[in-house]
Amino acid sequence: MDTTQLMQIALDLVGFATIPDDSAIYVPGENIRRVLFGLDIGVAELLMARNLGYDAVIAHHPVGVPHRVWRVFERHVALLTGAGVPEAVAQAAVAPKMATLRLNGSVTNYEQVPLAARRLGMPFMNVHAPLDELGRRVMQSAVDVLLLSAPDATLRDVTTVLGMLPAAQRAAVPIEVLLGDPGARAGKVLVCHGAYTNGGDAVARACFEHGIDTVIYIHIAPGDLESLRRDKRGQLIVTGHILGDAFGIEPYISALRAQGIQVDVLSDILA
Repeated sequence: MDTTQLMQIALDLVGFATIPDDSAIYVPGENIRRVLFGLDIGVAELLMARNLGYDAVIAHHPVGVPHRVWRVFERHVALLTGAGVPEAVAQAAVAPKMATLRLNGSVTNYEQVPLAARRLGMPFMNVHAPLDELGRRVMQSAVDVLLLSAPDATLRDVTTVLGMLPAAQRAAVPIEVLLGDPGARAGKVLVCHGAYTNGGDAVARACFEHGIDTVIYIHIAPGDLESLRRDKRGQLIVTGHILGDAFGIEPYISALRAQGIQVDVLSDILA
């Protein structure tokens, strides 16, 4: 198998026609049988992979495309409008943070890790949005099944259902209700994930103001959380970053293994 095929497997899992802007093949490779997968890959992990005889390294988080990852944040617009938020409101909620992400793209040393991989002759790629979208679907499906059978389910019930997913059993960071009473009715729940990073207070606020009672993020900045708390409106559940990512990574690793690829993972959460 080659790196193009490894990427295509991820795209096919979610029906993406093209590689999103936060994913890339940095160093192409062929005849890949043994893969090292890590959520975050640096030069040290590349050296370890070479020394241990791996044929390729796959990262989840992007390391070489900071100049374009901001475009993926706009996926929040589709998530919001699909849940009933007016498009103009969704666009306005997304625009400020997307502009910040675009400026931040000029800060990162985007050459360091991909160039090290090239010098080492180590095939290297990262897959981000496809796996986050897969994880979003896993979480939203689990919540939707719960609410279909128990329309009056509480926030605590939602965290319990998510906590029953296999990866959650191995996570050190708990799934938490950060906004709202755990015993309160969850109501309409939207998992906001798969759009590069969390939507912050603006995206959550747009949800709360347009019929969505509960938002699920995988993480949120303290300042954004305090901003939402001052509103005294809406409910927020946070899964934890690594666990939230794991929900989408696990099916991808299973798909690779089903193709006969040996995949070793730098994570105790991922099986």
